[in-house]
Amino acid sequence: MVSKISREQIQLLISQIKEPAYVLYPDSEGYEKSLERWSAVGCQQAGVIVRPTNTEDLATTVRFSRDNRLDLAIKGGGHSTDISCSSDGGILIDLGGMRQVSVNSIDSTVTAQGGALWRDVNDTAAQFNLALVGGTASQTGVGGLTVRGGYGYLTPKYGLVLDNLLSAKVVTAEGEVLNASKDDHYDLFWAIRGAGANVGVAAELRFQAHTQANEVWCGTVIFTRDKLAEVVQALNGALIHPQGNAAAQCVFAISPDTGAPVITTILVFNGPEEEGRMHFSSLVNLECINTNLEMKPYKVANTMLDDAMPPGGRKKIIGVKLVPPIRPEFASKLFEEVGRKLTTEPELAKSCLEIDYFDLSKVCGVPVAETAFPSRTKALNGALILQWVDPSKDQDFIAWGETIQNMCESEVRRAGHKPDKLVSTFFGYTHDDNMTPEDMFGVNADALLKVKRKYDPDNVFNKLNPLELSR
Repeated sequence: MVSKISREQIQLLISQIKEPAYVLYPDSEGYEKSLERWSAVGCQQAGVIVRPTNTEDLATTVRFSRDNRLDLAIKGGGHSTDISCSSDGGILIDLGGMRQVSVNSIDSTVTAQGGALWRDVNDTAAQFNLALVGGTASQTGVGGLTVRGGYGYLTPKYGLVLDNLLSAKVVTAEGEVLNASKDDHYDLFWAIRGAGANVGVAAELRFQAHTQANEVWCGTVIFTRDKLAEVVQALNGALIHPQGNAAAQCVFAISPDTGAPVITTILVFNGPEEEGRMHFSSLVNLECINTNLEMKPYKVANTMLDDAMPPGGRKKIIGVKLVPPIRPEFASKLFEEVGRKLTTEPELAKSCLEIDYFDLSKVCGVPVAETAFPSRTKALNGALILQWVDPSKDQDFIAWGETIQNMCESEVRRAGHKPDKLVSTFFGYTHDDNMTPEDMFGVNADALLKVKRKYDPDNVFNKLNPLELSR
């Protein structure tokens, strides 16, 4: 699927869509706005943008793309930092017009359309004293995060986002709308949980929600560099909570006030302040620059990172993995290198390296073959989040980011483990990466290829973690 759409084909597509106002091409009002994403990196000029408001128009567009062998990309929350939700001259489906969220209070389930953001889900669920495992930022898309795994502050208690998915309404390459669950089209349901971008479009997702009547104790504590070893040791010791109520993040960044490198810890405890302080006592009793910890609604906890990473500008997320407990000596090496680069490159001043201290025992309790998601290990996930302005510096900044990734891989080897690049929330690939199905999906590769051949033999969905079907 490499063809660009012609003006004649655009008119034909418009005639098949019930809402012509939502079909946009380069000289249409609203075209540029609909192209916008969280990051400008990898954003291509689509030949046409279709912004469906219902599953029928979505299915029509997918079918049109397949029948006319046109390049197709899907944009959900638009939070990716590569070309996986972008098309050069083909069709871009923007799911931003499908953001409805509903709650069934009887069985505590939440249903969200494919274009919903976690902000939409969290706000709606909170009205019923419910919460979902979601991302750690409210501006990310529900569909994209779910089909790639999904780690959040409730992961230690309830597992991955996709482990809480009960069913999905999926548009296949043929334009069929199938309800996928453990009872219907199970092979498709298995595949979308970890490889959804390879087999269809999740038009609607139904999740198991969890009772969340209480507020959570959360906020930030910021330390100077001389406290790094103690901070890392404290976080290592607080990784596991018997009931899975604790989660933390460690962020290396530049203080906007002083311009000096600092360590920011983000703490979330799903319970009363007294218990939270006791669990994180080794950390909160350390001398710090600033602390801002208080009881807040769970939906507010998922907005703490939003201001630091607003939409717009050039951004790149580079995933890292580390085996706990993290050595303070290695953390110091990382901190020094990140601090050096961010202070000597003013454009990168708003960048950061964050490491998720989430206990992954619940994630590892699910057999790897139960879903297509391949990365069920206890390695801690992290992300180098680069932010800058000048497009001419893309290559240099991303190359430096990959050196941080390589440092972390070397540390994993030092700990006696073999590094992998299995797909997950922070690890995704495009055609430029030359990854094999086994590289990306491990032991699930063969089973996934079988599902791919059944539901997408023409390889319509080929942007993210592309699968080679010729073998």
